[in-house]
Amino acid sequence: MTAATAPTTLWDSIWLRLFALAVAIGGALLFIYVNQDFLTERLSSRSSGPPSAYQQCLNERTAAVDKMAADAGYTAKQKEMAEIRAQEFCHNKTAM
Repeated sequence: MTAATAPTTLWDSIWLRLFALAVAIGGALLFIYVNQDFLTERLSSRSSGPPSAYQQCLNERTAAVDKMAADAGYTAKQKEMAEIRAQEFCHNKTAM
């Protein structure tokens, strides 16, 4: 027998492939449905509104880091480390 006339089994049929596609699409839709609150929250946080507590804290800390870097003459690496510490501080401060 040649490859063109080879018998197809149940596991290699078009129906099983369509079923697998339907399961994959159903899984994706179920994932979106279960996480719709999280997804809409992420999209609404992008809108122009008042900054979050984290963003307010980060703005204040970044301004303080910039002022300290200018006054003390930080190197680029020192300023980067201070900004990372400011991000961690604000994350810990605003975490619930």
